[in-house]
Amino acid sequence: MKEKLKELIFNDEERIISQRRELHKHPELAMEEHWTNDFIKSELESMGLKVKQLEPTGLVAEINPDSDGKTVLLRADFDALPIEETNEFEWKSKNEGKSHACGHDTHTAMLLGAARALNEIKDELPGTVRLLFQPGEETGDGGKSVVRQGVTEGVDSGFAIHIFTNFLSGTAATGYGDVMAGNFFFEAKFKGRSAHGSTPYDGHDAIMMLNTFINGANAVISRKVDALNSPIVLNFGIIEGGAVANAVASDAKIKGSFRFFSNEWAEKVLEELKTIADLAAKMYGGTAEFSSNQGAGPVLNEEKSTDLSVKVAKDIFGEDKVSTDMKVAGSEDFGFLLAGFEGHEGMPGTYMCLGARDPENEKTHALNHYQDFNPDENAFKYGSLLLARYAYEFLTEDK
Repeated sequence: MKEKLKELIFNDEERIISQRRELHKHPELAMEEHWTNDFIKSELESMGLKVKQLEPTGLVAEINPDSDGKTVLLRADFDALPIEETNEFEWKSKNEGKSHACGHDTHTAMLLGAARALNEIKDELPGTVRLLFQPGEETGDGGKSVVRQGVTEGVDSGFAIHIFTNFLSGTAATGYGDVMAGNFFFEAKFKGRSAHGSTPYDGHDAIMMLNTFINGANAVISRKVDALNSPIVLNFGIIEGGAVANAVASDAKIKGSFRFFSNEWAEKVLEELKTIADLAAKMYGGTAEFSSNQGAGPVLNEEKSTDLSVKVAKDIFGEDKVSTDMKVAGSEDFGFLLAGFEGHEGMPGTYMCLGARDPENEKTHALNHYQDFNPDENAFKYGSLLLARYAYEFLTEDK
């Protein structure tokens, strides 16, 4: 059956690549992926699968939905980024200012390829394969949304992969426990009082409040966080404030984010940031408003699921082609599916990265989120096989 899956998927390679190219031409931003949603729905229905529409976008379909065996979930995300593409190939983005610069189009095409193969052998599957096509990964809204809509209910193991041009084609990487960071976005608004630049003592300087906040926030990370066991990476991305160069600013705001591996430490840092914002405003006679939003939870790979993914990957790529010590500060909202969200239970599962850098082709060397991101198309069939084999191996491992 392993050889049968490989044969089905490798013979389907041209279609996998073709569908990825079609998806690549039509990138849509998080939670707005209506064309993409309809494309996927049409493909699933052409396989004879019953499709459940999620809101506002997102799809679930099951192979062998009436089985009394185990249930394995395979997930692909399908949103794009607000990045103008600089590639010049025929299938470049047709939507101005938007592109699949993170490879979610490849994830979708690979899962569709795996679905076709698994559907061909469905009579040999002693369980259910739940196919999840998820919106909004880049903002984290998609992971929250699908968990709220019950996609993890009844799942015995979940598996997702991400294409990664840091690694060579024909390799894979994963890890045990916390492999990817969660992230919080935050905003601090400072309200002061304007005054002429020659008499700053008559005003309450909102820019000075903001500056004090930045210094205090950096001090929290360097002095109040366990950098060895629970590292946190802080970034400030947007600063706005003031009206003219010769006046004290009455208003200023800053937007930033931080990455974390421990939910406990993340909550501590949020409290510290709020306290610092209030104190910084008070120091200069103003007020502060602090707000935050969780973009993703840490990806915590469950041991047994990870063992299986490593076993399958080594069988496909070779013993020395699979790394098991991956840990990155990047975020991925698959963490919400593993841990649950807002009282909705998560699922056991694991996450793996698929190498897609061709050493002979420099055009495949651009990293994720670059304007010229262009992963090696030869990797796609292996992604499909990895997904399909994981589902098959999990459902049949006790048989």
